[in-house]
Amino acid sequence: MNAKYVRISTPDQNLERQLLNQKEFDIIYIDICSGSVLFEDRNEASKLLKNKKVTKITIGEITRLGRNMNDILKTIQYFTDSGINILIENLGLTTLLPSGKANDTASLVINILASIGQHERALLLERTKQGIDIAKTKGIYKGRKRGATKDIEEYKAKYIKDIEAVKSLLSEGSSLSQISRELDIPRSRLYTFKAKSLIHY
Repeated sequence: MNAKYVRISTPDQNLERQLLNQKEFDIIYIDICSGSVLFEDRNEASKLLKNKKVTKITIGEITRLGRNMNDILKTIQYFTDSGINILIENLGLTTLLPSGKANDTASLVINILASIGQHERALLLERTKQGIDIAKTKGIYKGRKRGATKDIEEYKAKYIKDIEAVKSLLSEGSSLSQISRELDIPRSRLYTFKAKSLIHY
């Protein structure tokens, strides 16, 4: 079984780029969470870990697995030991060779990128903290903006008819592929509905 794993940090992020060529995959797992959340602690990732039918996993880039180097390497090692190949699309690298052995070149590149990703996150957090401290000193810090809920409501209003039609067909037991064909809605949009918790299946 060929699976795609997708992670976005917030519900209002666009999924389209990560869902290109979705027809190539038997199943797609989408998590909405920070990259700092351990892979095994994510809702969809935990389902992927338990799916014994999966033989190949595609990710857009290494940061989709996370921002913690140790956790990324632990996740990849688990799948490698289980004989599950991971394709990292933006690098064109797979974690396993055709022979089934671990790809040492991929391992080296992943180690470097995971280290860089973790360093970038640490820098971002430090800059954010510094910015907040400066804003507090000036008396202009107002806390985190809460725009995600409004964005989701606007998105829901835009596609409300499609969402209701999809819900109806899901309740009748239709698959996403069937719904996509019947309603002429791209599957990527259906996955976006799911990611924004507008439909459940």
